[in-house]
Amino acid sequence: MFQILHRDGLARIGELEINNKRIQTPVLLPVLHPFKAEPWVSFVKELKLRGVITNSYILRKGGFQVGNDIHELLNFQGLVMTDSGTFQEHMYGELNAGNLEMVKYQEGINSDIITIRDIFSEMDHSHEKVSEDVSENFRRGKEAIKETGKYIALPIQGGVYQDLRTESARMMGSLDSEYFPIGGIVPFMERYMYSHVVDAVLNSKSNMKSSNVIHAFGAGHPMFFPILFLMGVDVIDSSAYIKYARDDRILTETGTVDLKDFADELPASPYFDKYYEKELESLSKEERTTIIGKHNLYVSVKELENIKQQIRSENIWNYAEYRAHSHPLLLEAYRKILDFYEYIEKYEPRSRKTPVFYIGEETLKRPDVRRFISCTAQSGKGVKIDKKPYSYYAEIPGISVQTHFGTVPLFLDETYPVAQSLFPGEYYESSKDISKFEKDEWKKFLIDKVDRIFEYQFGKALFSILDRSSIRVQRSKNTGKIRNVFREDESILALRASDGLFSLNYAGAKLIHSHFEYPRHRVVINQEVAEFIKEGRNVFAKFVEDADPLIRPHDDVLIVDKEDELLAYGRAILNRDEMIAFQRGIAVKNRLKSEDSS
Repeated sequence: MFQILHRDGLARIGELEINNKRIQTPVLLPVLHPFKAEPWVSFVKELKLRGVITNSYILRKGGFQVGNDIHELLNFQGLVMTDSGTFQEHMYGELNAGNLEMVKYQEGINSDIITIRDIFSEMDHSHEKVSEDVSENFRRGKEAIKETGKYIALPIQGGVYQDLRTESARMMGSLDSEYFPIGGIVPFMERYMYSHVVDAVLNSKSNMKSSNVIHAFGAGHPMFFPILFLMGVDVIDSSAYIKYARDDRILTETGTVDLKDFADELPASPYFDKYYEKELESLSKEERTTIIGKHNLYVSVKELENIKQQIRSENIWNYAEYRAHSHPLLLEAYRKILDFYEYIEKYEPRSRKTPVFYIGEETLKRPDVRRFISCTAQSGKGVKIDKKPYSYYAEIPGISVQTHFGTVPLFLDETYPVAQSLFPGEYYESSKDISKFEKDEWKKFLIDKVDRIFEYQFGKALFSILDRSSIRVQRSKNTGKIRNVFREDESILALRASDGLFSLNYAGAKLIHSHFEYPRHRVVINQEVAEFIKEGRNVFAKFVEDADPLIRPHDDVLIVDKEDELLAYGRAILNRDEMIAFQRGIAVKNRLKSEDSS
């Protein structure tokens, strides 16, 4: 079973538990030859990897019998996945075994993740042929699930036809499984047709439950990792580390380099420290392959760990766009991702920990940026101000400002991403004159700013539900920024310095509850956990019965029961689709305080 631990849009760090074995995603499963596991299985352990994939085609051809344990053969007690041999059959010839026979075989050797014997769609197959194969794969998936209670992988096929990818995803996704490899993408990877991989992944993922585990079969080159994990892929496997090594090809985060093309020094790596190019080339073929293979797997794992950190830092869009500019066909793939705005936007938070860094024209097409522009764009050019925050350097209040996001009201100058972005020619000044905010016209501006931020964030102007004269603001003495908003003497909202958006307290939650109709801004929980929620416990996804479809990750939300009684308030971790789909993990972090209930 799968749950999300950290996330940045579709990109996510999760925990997958199978057969009492827990593995953190995104994860790389190195491909091991079952009868030639060493020295690679020892190296896998050295790198502290907790899962591998091996091939039932080779096992069965090599005489490995049912009743033996694949973990014992590999000398590896972590998670072992077995491929059915579909790709090997595509490459090397008939396996002469049916779907159920191969499923039972994998079960009989104690595989943790069993893959059905699906049909591989070639790039030149006709639409009719691939459609027939998609239907047959669905039949085989149903057959496998009926015959075994083990953890089953159901590959999504469809060849080059995206309508058939969609159909395959919907059909396979209707079956009782959570693990779905995207199959048939290796020919795209080999031809650098990365945009086709994007089409295959996102047309599949967007037509399945958000709680499903997505495995990109054979997508093991580190230069493509940022694109894959930006799309929400959870698992990849790689035989590239050893295949490339056999041809004296060295993997890097930005591409592949032939050993002979290095003039002298090799890439920085603990496995190349002792060698110059000529010294490495002088080694025996077997020894050289081992050294290069270790480097290739090491650099792949290192890049994966880097991407996890990008996700934790909520910086995956900056990183993926930056890396996409290293190769024209990666950039084409990145642009293809941007075409899926309607799907991706639902998973995009309204702000992030890290600012938007302008890298190229694509930056303004990122889903969170595009959404902001569509919600705030105004006609006219606005006033040009070169320093941020704009309101500190504006000569008059209430104007519109010319920004890279279009013409934006000055009221939103500290709201993500206006202030939390960096473009050429824009600068932040450390010293600011905050005395002007003591003037009547600027005091009025600050009150109006509260109203406009509230409207942008929650969808309704604050002064449409409260008397303007009842509102006052508390500002920071050091920066002049709004910190808290009061209704009479009661604090109702706190403006976050990090993103210029409001955090709710209990009074603010009651205000939203009273003036926004059900189910707006609400997460509806099962009555059986209501008392725990009132005690400040977090909301787990399995207890969510419904939610506002407009909720995005990190939104401030209300927690209610089916009768719309306000139980608590908190910050959403998941959007509505995820809250409904997941059976494990936190859906809302409860921020109710003990004094709120008194």
